[in-house]
Amino acid sequence: MFEGIWLPIVTPLRDGEVDVEALELLTDKYASDGIAGIVALSTTGEAALLNDVERVTVLQAITQVAAGRVPVIAGLGGSDTRAFVQDLRTLERWDVAGFLVPAPSYVCPDQAGLAWHFGQIARATSKPLVLYDVPHRTGVPIEVETVRELAEFDNIVAIKACASERFKALGELPISLLCGTDEAFLECLEAGGAGGILASAHICPDLLRDVHALVKAGYGEAAARLFARFKGVLRLLFAAPNPSAIKAMLALDGMLSPETRMPIRPASPALVTQLEFARAVLDELRAVAPSP
Repeated sequence: MFEGIWLPIVTPLRDGEVDVEALELLTDKYASDGIAGIVALSTTGEAALLNDVERVTVLQAITQVAAGRVPVIAGLGGSDTRAFVQDLRTLERWDVAGFLVPAPSYVCPDQAGLAWHFGQIARATSKPLVLYDVPHRTGVPIEVETVRELAEFDNIVAIKACASERFKALGELPISLLCGTDEAFLECLEAGGAGGILASAHICPDLLRDVHALVKAGYGEAAARLFARFKGVLRLLFAAPNPSAIKAMLALDGMLSPETRMPIRPASPALVTQLEFARAVLDELRAVAPSP
């Protein structure tokens, strides 16, 4: 299940409230666009800035629209492992296919502490878990040997990895490797990655799928040429704190408001202008992109 292009879907906001209608429309669009799965309550979804009622509202809207079409996993987060487990049990009431689980943020445990953290969560559910290695946010990496140990749990089945220096070693483990750094997607695939959980899939899921398909088919050089032509756009999508640029680009097509929740500020007018040019670049590329 954990392969291909997964979407960590944004949470549309309007006048400070979750825009449920826009979220349902987005979910419907991407469920019909060939996305392998959806991640609700992700970093891109501004989950850390949502209250408990909003989190339930978001998950309910996504799972209802996606039901029977694409799998949905829910993101967990925080500093206290016990709170992770409590949150998991709450979110299990909805039709989720699994959970995306990072290290506890801020407290920076050692690797034995991380193994305990993930083990407690794995024992609390029978649903699949995707480890989330994002040290620039949590303050601590999940080292390769820790992942190897955790892979012995039947329900720890994948890892979303953001540190490219660990791609090669992680790709050799009996666990699905999913890229979490958009501009390193090709590098991850070349290291044996099965796909990615990529915010840029809001904007160019078709091109990301083409790159993935070319690599799987053995056309690595063609994949590299294609990826090089839109890698600059991927960088631009993270030129402001995520998901400001993603929302701004979606707003260009009227899909949602560009509103973010403070302290994440909306994209600046200068960045929006750059995004308009980037959209034109992608449209031109689609006209000439090689078929996998």
